[in-house]
Amino acid sequence: MIQTFFTARRVLSAVWLLLASLCTLTPANAQLDSGTFQILQGGVVVGLIYVPERGPDPSIYAEYWVLSSHYTYPGVKTMVTTQIVPLATNPYTSLQNFLAKAPWAEGYRFVTVVAKDSELLPAVNSTVGSPAGN
Repeated sequence: MIQTFFTARRVLSAVWLLLASLCTLTPANAQLDSGTFQILQGGVVVGLIYVPERGPDPSIYAEYWVLSSHYTYPGVKTMVTTQIVPLATNPYTSLQNFLAKAPWAEGYRFVTVVAKDSELLPAVNSTVGSPAGN
């Protein structure tokens, strides 16, 4: 009985160790997976995001946002709740297809987000992340 307990304990410990190892080896991305997403504010669609498949270096990728004239940039002054919801099927076959078919009207904005995912924090005096380099 005691030997069975210790055997079960060793097996359970091995399983926990394996799970912990897998968690540290599995990369996590902070940005969106590839596909198309709706941007909702107050339950109303106010934009679309297209994210193409990652290239050879998956740590570098881009997102392409089309924002309607009703989109409000979230912030303390606006206090708007924004949801990003994936579409069940991707209606766009490529970035060129997205640019040709995405909705567009007067007052809309187009935003390109280029991301570099890293496990290292930039140096304090680095200009990384500062659009003006300050």
